[in-house]
Amino acid sequence: MAPESSTGKPKNKFSSILGRLRPGLCRSSQTPGRSTAPTPSKPSTAQQATQQHGGDPVKTAWKATEVALRVLEKSADAFPPLKAAAGVLVACLDLAKNVTGNQEEYIKLAEELAQIARALKPYASQLAEEGTGGSIALILKSIDEELVKIKKQQERSKGKKIVEAADDKGDILMRYRKIDSLFRRLLSDVTLRTHVEIGKLREATDATLLRTLSPVDDARYNSAYSTAIKRRGCTSSTREQILDDLRTWAKDPIGSRVFWMNGMAGTGKTTILYSFCEWLEENDRMAGNFFCSRTSTACRDLNNIVRSIAYQLAHYSPAFRSQLCKILEEKQNPHTLNVGEQFKWVVAVPLENSKDAIPDGAVIVIDALDECDNVSATALLLKVLMSYAPRLPIKFLVASRPEPVILKNMQTPNFAPSILRLHDIEQSLVEADIKLYLQEALSTVSPAPTSDVIDQLTRRSGKLFIYAATVARYINPEDEEVNAETRLYAILGISTSSAKLKYQELDELYMHILFSAFATTRLEEEELKIRSLVLRSVICAIEPMTTCTMSTILGVRQGDVSSALSRLRSVIHVQEGPSGLVSVLHASFPDFLFNKARSREFYCNIVEHNIKLAHSCFDVMCKELHFNMCNLESSYDFDEDVPDLKQRIKAGISAALLYACKYWSTHLVHCDLTSSIHYRLVEFLKFRLLFWMEVLNLTKSISIGSKLLSGAITWFIQQAPDHTFKETEKELYDADLFVKAFFLGECKKSTPHIYISALPFCYKSNSVYQNYWSNTHGLIVVNGTSLKQQHNRPVGAWTSSSVSRVVFSPDGSTFASGTRRGDLYIRDVQSGEIVFSPLVKHGKAILSVVFSPDNCKIAAGSENGNIWIWDMQTANLIAGPLNMEGGKCVSSLAFSWDSRKLASYAYPTVLVWDSSSGKVLSGPFIIKDTGHINYPSSLAFTPDDSNILLVSNIGVVHILDAHSGSNLAEPFETNIEGRAEAEYLWSSAISPDGTLVAVSYHGKKTIYIWDIHARTMIHGPFAGHSNVLLVLSFSPDGKKLIWASTDRIIRVWDIEAGSVVAGPFAGHTSHIPSLALSSDGTKIISGSYDGSVRIWNVSASNNSNIALPFQCYPDQVAWSPDGTKIASGQSGAEDGKYVVAVWSAQNGEAAIEPIYYSSSIESIAFSPDSSRISAVTLSKDVVSWDSMTGEIVGEPFRQLSSSVDSIAYSPDGSIIATAFLFKKIVTIWDCSRGKMIGKPLDHNDMRVRSVAFTPDGNKLVSGVEDGSLYVWNVHTGQTVLGPIVGHTRPVSSVACSPEKPRFVSGSEDGTLSVWSLTNGEMTAGPFDARFGYVQSVIYSRDGSKIIAGYLNGGICILDAETCNILTSFLTSGSSVSCMAVSPDDSYFVSGSTTGQSLRLWQLDILSSSESVRNAPTIWMPEDDIQVIPITSNMAKYHDDGWVALGNIHIFWTPLEFCDDLCHPYNPITIGRHGTTRIDYSSSKLFIGRRWSKCWIYGRQDSISEWESRQSDAWRCR
Repeated sequence: MAPESSTGKPKNKFSSILGRLRPGLCRSSQTPGRSTAPTPSKPSTAQQATQQHGGDPVKTAWKATEVALRVLEKSADAFPPLKAAAGVLVACLDLAKNVTGNQEEYIKLAEELAQIARALKPYASQLAEEGTGGSIALILKSIDEELVKIKKQQERSKGKKIVEAADDKGDILMRYRKIDSLFRRLLSDVTLRTHVEIGKLREATDATLLRTLSPVDDARYNSAYSTAIKRRGCTSSTREQILDDLRTWAKDPIGSRVFWMNGMAGTGKTTILYSFCEWLEENDRMAGNFFCSRTSTACRDLNNIVRSIAYQLAHYSPAFRSQLCKILEEKQNPHTLNVGEQFKWVVAVPLENSKDAIPDGAVIVIDALDECDNVSATALLLKVLMSYAPRLPIKFLVASRPEPVILKNMQTPNFAPSILRLHDIEQSLVEADIKLYLQEALSTVSPAPTSDVIDQLTRRSGKLFIYAATVARYINPEDEEVNAETRLYAILGISTSSAKLKYQELDELYMHILFSAFATTRLEEEELKIRSLVLRSVICAIEPMTTCTMSTILGVRQGDVSSALSRLRSVIHVQEGPSGLVSVLHASFPDFLFNKARSREFYCNIVEHNIKLAHSCFDVMCKELHFNMCNLESSYDFDEDVPDLKQRIKAGISAALLYACKYWSTHLVHCDLTSSIHYRLVEFLKFRLLFWMEVLNLTKSISIGSKLLSGAITWFIQQAPDHTFKETEKELYDADLFVKAFFLGECKKSTPHIYISALPFCYKSNSVYQNYWSNTHGLIVVNGTSLKQQHNRPVGAWTSSSVSRVVFSPDGSTFASGTRRGDLYIRDVQSGEIVFSPLVKHGKAILSVVFSPDNCKIAAGSENGNIWIWDMQTANLIAGPLNMEGGKCVSSLAFSWDSRKLASYAYPTVLVWDSSSGKVLSGPFIIKDTGHINYPSSLAFTPDDSNILLVSNIGVVHILDAHSGSNLAEPFETNIEGRAEAEYLWSSAISPDGTLVAVSYHGKKTIYIWDIHARTMIHGPFAGHSNVLLVLSFSPDGKKLIWASTDRIIRVWDIEAGSVVAGPFAGHTSHIPSLALSSDGTKIISGSYDGSVRIWNVSASNNSNIALPFQCYPDQVAWSPDGTKIASGQSGAEDGKYVVAVWSAQNGEAAIEPIYYSSSIESIAFSPDSSRISAVTLSKDVVSWDSMTGEIVGEPFRQLSSSVDSIAYSPDGSIIATAFLFKKIVTIWDCSRGKMIGKPLDHNDMRVRSVAFTPDGNKLVSGVEDGSLYVWNVHTGQTVLGPIVGHTRPVSSVACSPEKPRFVSGSEDGTLSVWSLTNGEMTAGPFDARFGYVQSVIYSRDGSKIIAGYLNGGICILDAETCNILTSFLTSGSSVSCMAVSPDDSYFVSGSTTGQSLRLWQLDILSSSESVRNAPTIWMPEDDIQVIPITSNMAKYHDDGWVALGNIHIFWTPLEFCDDLCHPYNPITIGRHGTTRIDYSSSKLFIGRRWSKCWIYGRQDSISEWESRQSDAWRCR
């Protein structure tokens, strides 16, 4: 809204228009006449005007325009600027009415003006809501300027009937055209916005979206922070020529879109820009500004520039705001991407989409770009800016020192900015301005300096305003009383050298100030030490500290800090008020102190002082860090939901502690490894790490945690390259893993879950667990083998659609993943955040992705033959889509070593492209021996870029001339035994140096390594795995080979040694088509068809070759009659063998070593005395093993020549019934003789899916695929009952009641039915638990319950008598493929093939509501246990890893642990990482509002013991 005057009416800063043109307004204010004659319909405005003007077409048209403008004027009462503009335009119409000449053109113009006026009318009130500032104000001001010029023309034409001069007519027409254009721009502004915004709701949504940009308010030119650091504009009448040039550039519609003002330190860049920003704001041209500052963390972070400018632009232009908010809604956090992507999405795209509504002359100002602390990001920002600026409707003014990175990126070949070099301005002009400044700055000094004195100071300043400003502050400080005259003559007494060094005068001034501040005659030695310490700390601080913070960090009294600073006020600024923020006044001062030749005895040694600051940071953390830093009350809440969290943080975390937590590592990496540093580092890792994480997480800084530890690891290894302190090295690695796991998971949303979740689910071998677990109690205890050792789980995992290609960038900082859906993502390795995601509009699979060696480009090739090349820094598309002939799959891409060329292979063609333009440099070259289009291939340039190496998709190696495509040597085959249809190339890889090629063939399941130039096989065949090898990849040094096979396991192979050196890495649930190793060899990246990308650590601290305890699929399960063991039969292969596993029923751990067999286990059972385990295999064998030793008992006996679908033991174990997959019969076998009893039981040529004996062993029930059931006499082979019809889909499982003559059947139709064994009638059912496909069904041992397992992971327990559902629940979402009940009916076990797990459930509790009430768990509400808690009131496991009940977040587990996690009343899970045992009894755990009791205070004994060990260790060293 417009600001109100003292009278309460809106102020109208355009009211001067009315004043200037009042006569014209009066003359034109009469209401147009209206026809009163009755007519069938009201005539149009144009018709009325024609009737009144006797048919004069020009006057008629202009009269219609006048009417439309009057209507607009009347509707704009709420918006005086628009009302005034419309009224004044009406007043000026007389001149246009009298113009002679081209009448058609004037009629057309009049009609257009009338049309615009009518179109604007509905938006008049909406404009009023925008107020009188920003882009709308500039448009109306421009209209005002044109009207003033028309008014002058009108005055000259007084008394004339018509305007005749050609120049006048042309000028008048031009101005009306300009006004028409401006009104159209105004209309464009509001209509473009209106299409997106709908009322106040839209505005509220926009405001919320805009705040997500997190703009840095301190970076605005006139912010409160600017006052604190004494930023100001130019002294009156100084720098006028420069400011005039800038104003002219801003107004020039055809001027350069970028203006670069550069100058060396101290030339006054910031002051000039401050004044220019004031002018821009006064003239409604200020679109945005960001003043960088080395002394502010936020203001020197280049990532904040774009989002802050976008936020300001949104407030400047409503149209831009609409477009920006639309993007913020549709695209996931575009402002968090890299600077290039940020600029594209939150500045460039919305500006381009709203350019018709942006007024000419709007400017964005960026000052002190050289003070940002990320050089590569600075280069990226400038690269993007220079790329987009020519086509944007906004101008950009950038000021900086002429640093090389800025100079380079400002000199682009396709676009030249306007440039002003302040240090090149004529000396006399600068001196005149400095003189004026000094006269004003020293005007209050008494006695006033003479003209000669001012002249002397001016000459000494040269072109450096900073010299003059420093002199002024030294002589005439604002905040203390000094003898100004004495100081003045002290300055004048400094002798000047004849040397022509550019900073000679400034250096002498700084030296004088420091000599004065450190005068030994006035200060005690201790005072001098403190002053020196304070000065160096200000210079070396990572971000400005307050005097209070500095006092704490340095261990010096605050009064001593303030005293030390008092004599340094001319070079160091201390902010007024309670904060007292301390910072350097100008960047030239640290430059001076860090240069020993310039600062001499005042030189600040960065290494030495960082040792002091590192010590101080550790000491502060040691003193102030403690458990529950902010007294959080409940672990159920996310931090963002704690209402007074800001107040708690302020009270609990001092500024000094926050500084120490954020920057200890930054100071550490500048130090040498001394005993004191090592002691403090280890003490921090062992006793403070978790508290440190609390501080970072509560202050939204946890993202830097891993970066700080990674930096410390790199530093430590450099300082102790011989691994002198292996334990400390492990501590650092383990801490990094722990922090990274916490940060990458959703766990970070709630700080208490550092203890509640992250610590319990940490590996027991991890130093963090070993250091901290003993100091807690009442937390979830995770026992078993799953967390005993680091099982090479991923350190990061991200999901999308099915992944087809992954690759690391050469510098290892990012990785790219392409999907089968056609998406491409580039992510940051540390955080996993998307750096940018190019839009590839084709929907076809990305088959190849490659980074250029210089890390500047990335290329991708697709299934339909398209290729794209992007700039990695700007995220702009360089070329593409480039199309391979025929649109065939681009299976391989390779950049040349100089990054200038890109080679592509798409069956059967090779092309070489210019990577900067996309032009074809050579090719196409046709490779004649290629095979199937979808077979894999490999492509690479030789190191000299002259040749191309190709392994074709049938395994033939070619060496091609990169220019001609000719084969430089005879191609050779890598399949030494010749090609066969079943032995096609499955994977290939070329070593980075181009000397080796590795290949794997499907039929052999082996790896061969060839020397390309010798054309001989030098290694292999390696029998890497019994499964098909899907993908191969060399390490960057070419010494190792990484592979993945169809079992979804990744291994690293040492080529020379011929053995596995890392792995297995398991976790993917589908095929892995792509792998890569990072350039430093510490990380593996894998992409899978399961939709995930995973990163695995291969660092020195990792344990390799850890056996995976459970990698197969439990299709069958049996519980021994004596209750001590559980056996599972698995159809998945482990190294070519199939597994029978035997587990302890008490703790879930392996009872004996796995039993391997050469064929898949299809069915399994224990003998009645528990001594034997028998299984039917896919090879049609029935095999028995000793359950104690795993040795085979007797000889396997072969059944009929068909695969087995189901097996059942009779109750006494004497006979076995088997159902066959293809023969569609059931056979009965005598176990002791291995002979078939009687004839096969025929089922009318229908497959039998399940069989079960009755308790007496005399009858057999079979379920058939047509939904029917049969009951057989075992001894005679005759049908007793059947076919019994009751299901509509196949019967998947049957079971007989151990107590009554009944049996139950489960079907794929989702129903359960109970049948009489006497007459075959259905006694109960069909029952549908709404879980879908029934996979397995069993009775409890006492026959009182029926348990059903479902394909979707559901389990249902029913009362066997009434068939009422006792409870039903979903497990982890994995299918329940098999089940068995313990002999005492207290437990049952379920097996899942998809989840690769076995779970033990407490049947006695789950089947009784009363038992559930008496055994509450943390998965249910604390005070509200219902009758059926499983389905209605229990917490649920969510895809993000949280176990939550509504907004109550109970605990969190890493995503890769979900299949190992125990659920309520599921105390044991046997998963692919081992056995997991968890007790969730709520009475034993400290969670929720009791969480703070989990920490045991007081560890002085353990700390003292550790300190003693440390001292001994250093003495030994």
